[in-house]
Amino acid sequence: MKSQVKRVPNARGQGERLRQEILGAATRILEETGREDALSLRGIAREVGISAPSAYRHFKNKADLVTTVLDATYRALAVAMSEAGESAAAAGADPWGRVRATVTAYRRFAIDKPRRYRLMFSLEYEPDRPPATDHHPIGTMLQAWTDTTDAYLAEVAPSRRSEAQDLGIHLWTALHGQLVLWHTLPSPAAGNETILIELEESLLRRLLPAPQAPSPTE
Repeated sequence: MKSQVKRVPNARGQGERLRQEILGAATRILEETGREDALSLRGIAREVGISAPSAYRHFKNKADLVTTVLDATYRALAVAMSEAGESAAAAGADPWGRVRATVTAYRRFAIDKPRRYRLMFSLEYEPDRPPATDHHPIGTMLQAWTDTTDAYLAEVAPSRRSEAQDLGIHLWTALHGQLVLWHTLPSPAAGNETILIELEESLLRRLLPAPQAPSPTE
């Protein structure tokens, strides 16, 4: 039987540190197993070295804990995408270059953090689980793609900005599908990122309006 880890109590005001330790342990378990039923607040408490009631002070139930883990993960990816676009803009990239930078950030996250990416989109939930909130944190990712396409359309095709959310959904789901299919390819194709880059370029050209060439000066 696994004994509980002895833990030095946090000093007053360090409750957030304990909360982050609980989240870290839960994230590791969910990444390794891919199943919500592999997680329990009592098990997390044992791993972190605290009593079960201490864990319940931070998360009301397991659904709340899982939702919080997912929310942090979605936000991390959304921030990576946003920072990539901002960096490209600061370097003088045009709207197309900024979109490409955002797409690249998404691809790199999926490839560099495969377990975390699978956690976001392939977690096996328990049947009849109670919802932790009325809104699933996946909405963070929808907003990130909507913002990406809206910023592009604002400069390239302002009259089509009403399509930003639909285009964002199409772009996101197609990119996700490409990544999943890429992972199923036999080696060495699965390790050839060039295939993904070529597919991304083709997809972007089919979905997004092309930038208008500058008018010739008289």
